Amino acid sequence: MTTRLFILFFIFISTAVFADSNWNNYIQGLRTEAIAKGIRPEIFDEAFQGIQEPHKEVLRFDRTQPEKRITYFQYRNSRASKDRIVMGRREIKKHRELLDKIANHYHVDACYIGSLWGLETSYGHYMGKFSVIQSLATLAYDQRRAAIFRKELFYALEMLNEGHVALKDLKGEWAGATGQPQFLPSTWHNYAVDFDGDGKKDIWKSDGDIFASIANYLHVLGWQENQLWTVQVDLPTNFDRALLTTKTIKTVADWEKMGVHFAQPENISADLAASVIQPDGAPAMMVFNNFRVIMKWNRSSYYAGTVGYMAEEICR
Repeated sequence: MTTRLFILFFIFISTAVFADSNWNNYIQGLRTEAIAKGIRPEIFDEAFQGIQEPHKEVLRFDRTQPEKRITYFQYRNSRASKDRIVMGRREIKKHRELLDKIANHYHVDACYIGSLWGLETSYGHYMGKFSVIQSLATLAYDQRRAAIFRKELFYALEMLNEGHVALKDLKGEWAGATGQPQFLPSTWHNYAVDFDGDGKKDIWKSDGDIFASIANYLHVLGWQENQLWTVQVDLPTNFDRALLTTKTIKTVADWEKMGVHFAQPENISADLAASVIQPDGAPAMMVFNNFRVIMKWNRSSYYAGTVGYMAEEICR
């Protein structure tokens, strides 16, 4: 029995040492590549100080898929809660002048800037608790999507290297999104804006940079100013439900020829490109360009619908 216990203990210790060795070798490889990309050695070393292993909770979140399916209205009422809407109205009023200035500059709707800000972090009140560096290093080490998260990790190190954020503030949710708009580091790299002119693209603390970065993202993705985002429609009997996807794009006139009609009279151009969708538990909706733009931010039709709903509510 003693011999058997010794063997089991030896196997356990050997496995732990091997795992530590693999992690340490991986970090050294990251360090070499980061320095080659222009990251200062001291920045890398500070960022990884105390990170001895992959983050177990990050791995658990990554591997656990939600099983419970909810309806659109359950999702919307949870995310765009009454409290969040009331808070949003206060925040819109507080920042109205700055939001309007940025909205006019980027030709987007200030209410949608506020809605995305509110949905992502409750207007900056909760930006996540995870170290972005450790989360991304863990997900890159896990191999399943190593190339994607390795790229994100180097962009996160770029944030630190260029002085846009202090390491203590580089927190986020488990998959590496960070700041008040919850941008992945690559999104920050491509779309974040130094609106206040202080030399930093600060999506953590600068109101101007936060709002302008959201607005710039929408603008670059193709936001069309003063356009409807969705209207409720009625479907004909025996409508081909395979067409109920944002991937099916037809003109309003073509949809009407197929028997799709507005639930209420609408003054909408017959040439406008549109899709028809019907999220679980919701009426059928005709959605337009700006709805698809929001789905480039988050590919969920539930999310896109909730963004539009909350934008309307917080600006009432």
